[in-house]
Amino acid sequence: MTPPYPSDRWDPRQHAGGQLPGLTIQRATPAIDLQAQLIGTLEVDPSTHCLVVRMEASTPVVDGQHRVRFEPSYQLVDVAWPTGWSIAIRDGEVALIDAMGQTAARLGDEVYVGGGFVTPKQADAIPCTGHEWVFRASGLSGP
Repeated sequence: MTPPYPSDRWDPRQHAGGQLPGLTIQRATPAIDLQAQLIGTLEVDPSTHCLVVRMEASTPVVDGQHRVRFEPSYQLVDVAWPTGWSIAIRDGEVALIDAMGQTAARLGDEVYVGGGFVTPKQADAIPCTGHEWVFRASGLSGP
């Protein structure tokens, strides 16, 4: 399933009054890092104006003869980024900035996020999207 617009062309001047997208940030560094990995594309959720990771998935569909096939779909995941991370415009593009001030990723980039799914309370974060679960990030790497 294709998102409503290509995220690599997303321009804050054309959305939400020119505001940068929202971001979920952990308020404190967790004592223990989780060991799962989220792989997806960095995007902006058009319904909440929040930075998310689009995770590819598949949906099972049963036809009239009880055969199962899988249709491609996606899920938008609210990531609780580590303390000190932010969003900025770099080289004319929306970029995710790490705690050291370096560009970690840009919209449309494939990202590999270490961490795990927890409740916002467990992540010590207020979810930008309002979802009941967030992916508490411990780090980011590339493909």
